[in-house]
Amino acid sequence: MRKFLPVLSIMIAAFFAYSTVLAKDITERSLAVKAAQLVEVFALLGAFVTVAMIVAALVSTSTFRIVFAQRMRELALLRAIGATRGRLARGLVVEGALVGLLASIAGVALAAGAGRLVPLAGLPAPGFPLTPALVVVGGSFVLTTLAVLAPAWSAAKVSPLEALRTSATQDAESRIGFLRWASGLVPALGAVLLLVNVAIEGLATDRRPAGMTEDLLLKTTISGTLAFVALILLGPALMPPVLRLVGIPLRRSTIGSLAVSGVGGAPRRAASVTAIVALGVSLIIATVTGGNTLSGLGKAEMASAYPADLEFTGPVDVQQLRDAGLTDVLTYRRTELKIDRWTMEGTDLDLSKVRDLDDFVMESGSVADMGPGKIILSTYTAGLIGISAGAHILVNGKETTVAAVVYGGVPLGSALIHSSDVDGPVAGALANGDKARVPAGIEFESLADRRAAKENWFATLVAVALGLLFLTILIAVVGVGSTTALSVVERTRESGLLRAIGLTRKELSRMVTAEAGLYGVIGALIGLAIGIPYAWLAIIALGVDWPLQVPVVAVGSVVLILAALTAGAGLLPARRAARVSPVAALHSIQ
Repeated sequence: MRKFLPVLSIMIAAFFAYSTVLAKDITERSLAVKAAQLVEVFALLGAFVTVAMIVAALVSTSTFRIVFAQRMRELALLRAIGATRGRLARGLVVEGALVGLLASIAGVALAAGAGRLVPLAGLPAPGFPLTPALVVVGGSFVLTTLAVLAPAWSAAKVSPLEALRTSATQDAESRIGFLRWASGLVPALGAVLLLVNVAIEGLATDRRPAGMTEDLLLKTTISGTLAFVALILLGPALMPPVLRLVGIPLRRSTIGSLAVSGVGGAPRRAASVTAIVALGVSLIIATVTGGNTLSGLGKAEMASAYPADLEFTGPVDVQQLRDAGLTDVLTYRRTELKIDRWTMEGTDLDLSKVRDLDDFVMESGSVADMGPGKIILSTYTAGLIGISAGAHILVNGKETTVAAVVYGGVPLGSALIHSSDVDGPVAGALANGDKARVPAGIEFESLADRRAAKENWFATLVAVALGLLFLTILIAVVGVGSTTALSVVERTRESGLLRAIGLTRKELSRMVTAEAGLYGVIGALIGLAIGIPYAWLAIIALGVDWPLQVPVVAVGSVVLILAALTAGAGLLPARRAARVSPVAALHSIQ
């Protein structure tokens, strides 16, 4: 069973990868649409599954390393009777690749079996796409093979005398050599330089040339990748100071102190596990933060594009609309505005009377400052002209004061001016209420329907993205559980000694559970430190004209949930550690 722990995450990733294939097949069958119409949606799903597979490979690498370290005596005996390093490494690679192949086949088989249950939900049963199944199995097999290479070679090159020492010796060293320091600092420096470059270019450029956004997004992605490479390489050296800081509140109790010491006793192992957790957490926090920021922008843009439930164009009988039960009827007039060298359309809509005024966010100024001889502009328009609230500009040759600059745009045009500065007939009206109340024969557009469709689409997209990213968290939690389980086996004698000097079964169980939870907390905090800056960087790269909004409650919930999940992953290993008697533990041979 222990041999299959390193590939458990691969099996889960293969399950979800093939489930995505089956979901596409079900969607095409139920909606009777072509695959081309779904290509963008499933391309997004494929990107997230790819991230999950990478996380699974990292988990497997870490767990293979622990498993091989625990078999050092066996490997030493093989070396002693004539096995060469190359032959030993090849044997370990073949062993890992084979269990990986079995795990990937099991994952695909489980996904196919789950697909047979789909008709219970009233949807058509999926087929069994053979080519994608082979691709998933083959890809998982290749990933497992790559994941086992470094641990296998590291285990094979240990001399027999070194291998006869305790298996914890290798992971107990936190110091790293000059070459690893250099290898870690180079990508770290590259990540920082790219981050600064994206921030400067993105913030300094108001009118972007074609391809600039894509270029900034690519730089952001490369910077994030380099940051995680640096974290993996420098992790063992960073783990002791991070653990000292995180462990301050835990050291007030005996169990907490033992848990901190248990994690700190193997800094290389702790660094590997927490880096994997940090990857998943940073992606989720970046998505939550980015989604919250875009949601705020979306509300403002929705309020601007759809400031009421209904829009009427042309001459409007206000009283007739009110008699029909419609509320907040606001008429407006349109006019052409010449500001500096730009020509744009403006209206005299009274923004202070719009229902969703709270959804508008002012970059500068206030709606209350609006009056004769004043104008309200969007941040985009103000940026083009290079002004802010309080500035004086010429509008149609007349000096006008900017009352406010609004994020997300202004309703019905590019600018809002006071009604006393507009001549001409009423161009239309806005109103709130059920479209069924509109009198017959009056042409109108239901802005509420269009707004609801867009809001639902965005909410669904964020929900799907978060659901798929939680897949990476699930795989990371499996990695924590596997690492804790193997650690319990490895430290059987230590557990027996603790029991012998007075630690009860419940206390030992709590200690192991606390260790597992500590992996999650450290990984979550590192992910938090990486995720929020890169969410901000992604917002800049996209050219989103909106301040970063960090959802404190949601981010805190992610940290707490992850701590609970990783602690839960340690429950079974904790029970196993607590069941071992002190006498049996002290007689075990590791």
